[in-house]
Amino acid sequence: MTQVFLEMTMTVDGFVTAPGVSREHPLGVGGERVHAWILGLFERSSGATGIIPEQDGVLVGSPEHVDRLIAARIFNRTGAFVMGRRTFDAGEELWGERTVFGLRPCFVVTDEPHDPIMRGRSRFEFVTDGVGEAVRRAGLVASAAPVTVLGNAAIAREVLLGGLVDELRLHLVPVLLGTGERLFPEVQGQPVELELLRVERGALATHLRYRVIRPVRRPREVRASAQR
Repeated sequence: MTQVFLEMTMTVDGFVTAPGVSREHPLGVGGERVHAWILGLFERSSGATGIIPEQDGVLVGSPEHVDRLIAARIFNRTGAFVMGRRTFDAGEELWGERTVFGLRPCFVVTDEPHDPIMRGRSRFEFVTDGVGEAVRRAGLVASAAPVTVLGNAAIAREVLLGGLVDELRLHLVPVLLGTGERLFPEVQGQPVELELLRVERGALATHLRYRVIRPVRRPREVRASAQR
């Protein structure tokens, strides 16, 4: 069975974006600070490629190197990506025609139908049947490699509460925003248990890996908005 990883960046006080999210400021006003650890990868290269040095499963290198390697690992070791529409819209200007996703197929969860398009040599398909269907379709084409879910807080909560995630990879940024969009504003019903697998220290973020102890599948309680 294809594994599903959820990759999310969060501040110490729980925010994934700064306030004032818009087309001009897709990460919020000042939100680049939150995502600086991974934005540097796009600034340095036209794609995330190369060998990732590890020893006993732990990345080898300076903290600055660890940040870059973990960012590269997201894109190198994924078979297909799932993201929200807002993440896609924000990334179009940032990615341009660079081969960010390494030719992997990408599935965009949205409420608005859209024909498939090509960006940076990757095919983006737009899925209107929910994130569960997007994950299913990504798994069919991932060629036994993991499916990686990227996106905003609504997408993250939906895949977690829906029991769709095998591993949560949380990138914790040492800053307190005080306001913005929280990753987990509240947890209702059955808790989602996590088992810590690894901690890797970077210069701009601490990278945490958790195995998700799947909850009993229940009716979906969270629906992402039309602006996903």
